[in-house]
Amino acid sequence: MTTQLAPDRLALPPPLDLDLVDAGRTTGWIADNAVGFRGFGDATEAAHAAWVAHRTLARRLARIHGRRPVPVDTEPLELQRVDGKEMILASGRPIASLIRPGPDSRSGVDSFGFELSIPTPITELQVRAKAYLMYRTLRKSGIRWAMWRPERTPRIDAKTNPVADRPATTTRTLAAVLGGRIWPRLTRVARAVLPLSAVAVLFAGVAQLVTTPLTAALLAGMGAGGVMLFRSRRLR
Repeated sequence: MTTQLAPDRLALPPPLDLDLVDAGRTTGWIADNAVGFRGFGDATEAAHAAWVAHRTLARRLARIHGRRPVPVDTEPLELQRVDGKEMILASGRPIASLIRPGPDSRSGVDSFGFELSIPTPITELQVRAKAYLMYRTLRKSGIRWAMWRPERTPRIDAKTNPVADRPATTTRTLAAVLGGRIWPRLTRVARAVLPLSAVAVLFAGVAQLVTTPLTAALLAGMGAGGVMLFRSRRLR
């Protein structure tokens, strides 16, 4: 009886399948040698982000292999059906596949995404490193990304009455003058005139119509205050 010894064979590891998570949000995924990102508001956002990610990957691969990257910015981006997939084209070259929202979509039911492939052979560590590089570049580039768009504060449209708001502004201005450094330098007469002037200004702001005697009193009070201030300074 003869016995055959079969060579030891190791089973191949399962394809890589990971979710990319940042700050508690699923931002993308890694599926074998493909990297995808989600959370974009529409196809235009996803296409622009795919262009940034593809350019980042192409530059890194060109640097590693010592060659120049193929330019992908000579023509506008476009969408086109290729082999049953909706591809994002840059300069006529497919750079990534557009992932539309849906119940079975990896991008989710309410967001767009894209997926691009990394040339093989490549290790799991290299895939992770390139996915992180693309994600970091996307965040730093300032590209529109609905997932990370700051929430807008509610806008309150309130109509203000300029005449009603004027006394409050005048009051604050006069309070600043009366409580500032000018007050100790004024004489007693100037101190007595300034409150009268303040009352006249407030009345003028509320009533809108100022009579001639009140206008004269206002001007006289302001003039007397100015004269007394000038005289007090000269005496010192």
